[in-house]
Amino acid sequence: MSQSNYYDNVYFLAVARIQQQGIVVASYSYNSETNIDGVKQVLEQPNMNMQPGKHYSFSVGQVAWHLIADESGLIYILICKLTYPQRCAHTCLEELQRAFVAKCGDKATSAKAGALSNSCSSLMLKICQKYDNLAEVDKLAAVAKKVDSVKLVMQENVDLALQNCVKLENIEKAAEELQQQAGVFKRNANELKKKMWWKNMKMKLIIAAIILIILGIIIAVAVTMSKAK
Repeated sequence: MSQSNYYDNVYFLAVARIQQQGIVVASYSYNSETNIDGVKQVLEQPNMNMQPGKHYSFSVGQVAWHLIADESGLIYILICKLTYPQRCAHTCLEELQRAFVAKCGDKATSAKAGALSNSCSSLMLKICQKYDNLAEVDKLAAVAKKVDSVKLVMQENVDLALQNCVKLENIEKAAEELQQQAGVFKRNANELKKKMWWKNMKMKLIIAAIILIILGIIIAVAVTMSKAK
């Protein structure tokens, strides 16, 4: 996915251990650079006592955290936009849990920090891409997107109508200017036509005079030669 296709909703996915809350065994930063040390600090808070199967949500700064724990002692973490719907965040975590368990099994219960990040990067990327686009995973968001699209089309139609009015005024103004220019061109053309007519007439008179002179010379020579005989 290219940078232009990011929707700026999902930032980070991770899997950590409850018993060792500072151990993040797999993580993926999506369209952001999330500090793993910061994630560890949050997980190491004394009030991070999570019950398996229960969803937890809270905000840290300008982002939202969503977590869910399982029976094997793992925490699944989603960091996303502050306004991201909880229902979508919970669905995302549940899909992450299913996909991670299917791929890694019980490896995460003993893996070192970051040991599973590379092997799970493709899995986490697909989930991030899917849930980053709210219109694809949330019906309410899809409806909102369609409403926004209709608003955008209506606004574009209004803008186009205004532009057409402006263009029509410009066309009328251009037509008037063209008509004025046509009058000037017509006058200039008539004047040029007269000048060219006089120029052609002068050339014809000069040519006729030259012809008459040549004929006169020929006649004079002929007369002179006939007298000489």
